[in-house]
Amino acid sequence: MLASCSVSRQTVTRYQTLSQRVQLGLKMDQHEYNLSSSVRVWRDELIVLSVQPMLGIEMVRLEATPDSIWVFDKMNRRYAAMDYASVNRMIQPNVSFRMLQELCNHPITPKKKENIEQEFVSGKHRLIVTCKFSNREYNTLQAPARTKVNKYKQVDLRTILPL
Repeated sequence: MLASCSVSRQTVTRYQTLSQRVQLGLKMDQHEYNLSSSVRVWRDELIVLSVQPMLGIEMVRLEATPDSIWVFDKMNRRYAAMDYASVNRMIQPNVSFRMLQELCNHPITPKKKENIEQEFVSGKHRLIVTCKFSNREYNTLQAPARTKVNKYKQVDLRTILPL
């Protein structure tokens, strides 16, 4: 005859995330490209840069984790995965997950939003990356999700990016 009513409690996981539109400028040697893109950062877990140069169709996706960088060529269904030591043998200055987090305006300590320019030099090219961030940013409760690699063929990074 005795019945108890209890309150059901759910735990909502809040991720420290940032999602925003970015106008990405690439200057490689004498060529300049301006690309629409978006960046999503799950602090200390995952950075996803999605490049959509035409009609919002994703052509290239870069996923950075604390231990590796994955580049997906969506148009040709191929990908390359490398650890930071391998990437740093190809380009200067050295890249780390923390540096990429800072470049994506998701710093460890809050600071004023600003446009960022970073120069990278490989054996063949000089690449200047300019990021103009939108004033709108979004926080999300969405958990970090990696791209499934079983749809793609693994290739060397230099076949996707001309380094």
